Amino acid sequence: MNKWMPIAFLLILFAGLMLRVPKLADRPLHHDEANQAYRFGILLEEGTYNYDADDHHGPTLYYLTLPIAKLTGVKTFAETSEFTYRIIPVIFGMLLMLLIPLLRSGIGCIAVLITALLTAISPAMAYYSRFYIQEILLVAFTLLAIGSGWLSVQSGSRRWAMLCGVALGLMFATKETAVISYAAMIGSIIICAFLAHIRHFPLKNIGLALLFAGVIAFVLFSSFFTNMDGPLESILAFKGYVSRGSGIETDHVQPWNYFLRILTVYRFDGGPRWSEGLAFGLGLVGCGAIVLKKIPGNCDLGLARFLMFYTLLLMTAYSVLSYKTPWCILSFLHGWILLAAIGVASLFAGCSGNITNRKTALIVRMALVAALAIPVFTTYRLAQRTVFRYAADYRNPYVYAHTSPDFKNLVKRIHELEAVSPDGNKMYIQVIAKPDSTWPLPFYLRKFPNIGYWTYAREVPGRIKPSIIITPADFEADPDAYLSEYYGLRPDTLLAVHIDRPLWDAFIETRK
Repeated sequence: MNKWMPIAFLLILFAGLMLRVPKLADRPLHHDEANQAYRFGILLEEGTYNYDADDHHGPTLYYLTLPIAKLTGVKTFAETSEFTYRIIPVIFGMLLMLLIPLLRSGIGCIAVLITALLTAISPAMAYYSRFYIQEILLVAFTLLAIGSGWLSVQSGSRRWAMLCGVALGLMFATKETAVISYAAMIGSIIICAFLAHIRHFPLKNIGLALLFAGVIAFVLFSSFFTNMDGPLESILAFKGYVSRGSGIETDHVQPWNYFLRILTVYRFDGGPRWSEGLAFGLGLVGCGAIVLKKIPGNCDLGLARFLMFYTLLLMTAYSVLSYKTPWCILSFLHGWILLAAIGVASLFAGCSGNITNRKTALIVRMALVAALAIPVFTTYRLAQRTVFRYAADYRNPYVYAHTSPDFKNLVKRIHELEAVSPDGNKMYIQVIAKPDSTWPLPFYLRKFPNIGYWTYAREVPGRIKPSIIITPADFEADPDAYLSEYYGLRPDTLLAVHIDRPLWDAFIETRK
């Protein structure tokens, strides 16, 4: 197995790349992605970042985008592109697979390969590895914390303990809701210690890890000591998160079984069926093997128990909370993937472990591989549809209040008008809409310097006549002065583009 592991691992990485890299710019930016991109633009141009306790989460996403901007020669927000932002989750989606060998001594070679494979082809993992939000970073840092923590426990190494602390700090600096993962980890450790009758813990290494975690989080939330209120604000932010988690002042309320539906079978409005059933089903097999102590000899029972209780506690916590968005599934889905890998390794060991004839044992293993090949291929094909064909389709469970593909036609029209305008990209554009009907316009119109955003028409100065006015569909512009077109922003939201008559006539002339 060791001989073929590098080749198999490289093939898995290639499959993961094919789901994450192509056509990165095809799907229109979600409003959250555009909002994050705009905040990065401030950091890029002004060199400053101030933590916002009300939204946007921690700073790691923005700081990690800076090297990409530098490497690609980007100096202003207007020069950025979808690639500038989405390559970050792609990198961390791949890093998530590259970190799995940290657990090799605890789960074995077969489980490492299966974990990498299921991570590569998971529809959710692939989809959000192309999505400029914090979630895939949080999962990668969590795996780094678990992997380095495991190695520290095994070897007593302070270096691994320090790395574990760095990863724990990066988790919190990525997304404050990392505390849910912390709670699941602590709960799992307590249960495992009770089952194994462990009374003594490596307190020095634990203290060292916590020290590094605190330092990393403080440095990042303080914007490298330029905003000393940031660390305290990251704690005070939990007042808002607790309210949202209980379903207060939020529209993102879902039933308790919301994530369970996505894990098993999800179908909406006559669309295709989605499922993470391969990971979830095999994960249940892994749980059974752990409970019955039927795991392979190269799989550590203590680590396996930790992963099982951690996953179950984390999924329970997210299911109990009223606030739910589909990307929150990633943290405990990766737990199920690890359990699934243990399940497959247990099946391999159980099917051939008692067979003395090597040839017969090989045949049994090949039969098991063949049995897994069909669901693996089916899941890969589903992942392809998820990230490409149905990338912005509202029937896709991972598409949540997403920007409609028709929105790109609006952007295309504005650029067509720019080409015939005597002012070019300096033409005056007004956007009159509430914030939830504005994003992701600030990203797509970032190259227009003379654009203004207002929530209400009464706030708009009337001294200069705009070339274009963008409003909700119910806004009535003067029909003698403007021609109006309508485009989808989201499935339930239309935007109107009101075009100055002379500008429209000039555009029509180019179409004759």
